[in-house]
Amino acid sequence: MSPARTLHPPGRSWLPAFVVMTLLWGFSFYFIALSLRSFAPAQVAFGRVLIGALLLLAVLAVRRVRPQLSRRQWLDIAVVGVALCAAPFLLNSTAQLYVTSLLAGLLNATMPLFTAVFIAILIPRERSDLRGVVGLLIGFVGIAVLLGVWRVGSSSMLGAGLILVATACYGFGTSYTRLRFSHTHVAPLVLPALQLVCATAVLIPFAAVSPRPTALAWGPALALLGLGVGCTGLAYVLFWRVIGVVGATVAASSTYLIPLVSTTLGVLALHESLDWYEPVGGAIVLLGVALTQRAAARQARFEASVDVERALAIWGG
Repeated sequence: MSPARTLHPPGRSWLPAFVVMTLLWGFSFYFIALSLRSFAPAQVAFGRVLIGALLLLAVLAVRRVRPQLSRRQWLDIAVVGVALCAAPFLLNSTAQLYVTSLLAGLLNATMPLFTAVFIAILIPRERSDLRGVVGLLIGFVGIAVLLGVWRVGSSSMLGAGLILVATACYGFGTSYTRLRFSHTHVAPLVLPALQLVCATAVLIPFAAVSPRPTALAWGPALALLGLGVGCTGLAYVLFWRVIGVVGATVAASSTYLIPLVSTTLGVLALHESLDWYEPVGGAIVLLGVALTQRAAARQARFEASVDVERALAIWGG
């Protein structure tokens, strides 16, 4: 950071980007449900990453950012592209053939729990303390309540299982990114752009062998467009913008709000039923997530200050 540059309090300039980002990610489950009316799950996942990749590559081109990465970094990006994009997007799309978008949104809130587990495995020095362990236990109890495990057969365990595997992929991908890229100087948006490119390549064969849409309608096509442009490409731009202003901790707090958006859309727009134990289980999960994240609050605050300086240097030119 140059001596002439000074940090000013961010105020609330980040709030519009944060709100729009949260709404977009909350809408993703709604858009997936609409897209599946015409497209196969693999086609939904492929279309999403392809459109998102094209948008981010266009942003990088406008900013004249040319990635300069080592061979090892390209390999790491490929791993993260599968873990954060290709695998979970395909699993979530497939799962919504069996479960409601409402339940999908609630279950995706468990991602920080799996992140804490993989952080403990991959980065032992950042392992959670007792409060974090208690948070994990509470969170996984919340999953059991959310699924209504005492009502076996009342909902699709297959679909729920696919979503939990998807959130585990998110957890691994987030932890692996932290392990491999936390001390690099790669410009924002380069990583997600290249991850989406790798995910697009991985999903090509899955989309190719899927049956062609028999009745292509405007609604599902527009939903897929919105999923790629808004919930993937634009959401990534806004996510990194929020990180650049107030840090990763605030950006990650969208975890608590996304289920509210997805649940509201599921009930009001898709007319999905809401069992009493689903919001109760969701609340228990979020309590566990809060305890887990608070256990690492000091480290997160330190990294947030580093993020602000790096982002100001990059975004400010």
